[in-house]
Amino acid sequence: MSRYDNLINVQWTAATTYSTNTNPSDLSDVIGEYAQGGASDVQAAVAAAAAAFPAWSTSGIQARSDALDKIGTEILARKAELG
Repeated sequence: MSRYDNLINVQWTAATTYSTNTNPSDLSDVIGEYAQGGASDVQAAVAAAAAAFPAWSTSGIQARSDALDKIGTEILARKAELG
């Protein structure tokens, strides 16, 4: 079974506890275990978002569009894996 950590500030962060995710149409199909973040993980994620905000908020519309296009392309490329 695969274990999935949280991505915080461009680093995969392990957790002390994980939650099992199962396929709702086949409860015997375990998808994987996903990290359950704690208060310190939330604080780290909020701090990373706050630090990234100034650059994002002052970037031009084209840079934002390019970033979102890249994200969307990656999601579509991995749709079978993510779905």
